[in-house]
Amino acid sequence: MVFGKATALTVASKRYRLDLLGDVAAKVTQVTEQAKEFMVACYGVKKWSSMTECRQHVWAQKTGKTSSAPKLCSLPLTTEAFHENVLRAHLQVAIWRAALSGDPPAMDPVHFGWETDHVNKCLIPRNMCQGTAYAPENVLKLVRCSCDSEKACRGGKCGCMSRQLPCTVFCACGAASGVCHNPFNLKNDGENNMEEEC
Repeated sequence: MVFGKATALTVASKRYRLDLLGDVAAKVTQVTEQAKEFMVACYGVKKWSSMTECRQHVWAQKTGKTSSAPKLCSLPLTTEAFHENVLRAHLQVAIWRAALSGDPPAMDPVHFGWETDHVNKCLIPRNMCQGTAYAPENVLKLVRCSCDSEKACRGGKCGCMSRQLPCTVFCACGAASGVCHNPFNLKNDGENNMEEEC
């Protein structure tokens, strides 16, 4: 997380609420949506349809301001990881709300972001649903250049071009037509046009 308690309190004092968290009558989709709106506001970005889009936006902002990649811990969670965190928080707050009644909620932790560790006979947090990739293969191979001259991405100094990769929005050139002259961009554009015609 890149923000602290003061930011969270400021956001909470505005119109953003978390009152559905721990409410056993609330639908999980509503709880997740409310938590998403709160977290997106904490990162200081405008409304996004998913946490993954918010993460991409924050990452693009951070990479545009520095030549090194941002630390992953400073980025919002992906939609899938965020969902698991919300499930655990929802369960925990529901237990806290029922603490004085002596009647804990009938919520199975396995359905709320936890997995059973049968060997150690305990619960462990589930970070992502089984089968969800931690990152797309293309992202794992992502390279970005810092070309920003009038003749950006024309020579071997361009990190993308030297690796025979197209430039992206995360490069200093922004892969903008008229600015970026990486020939692999043109090749990919042509391939995409051919695929659309088929």
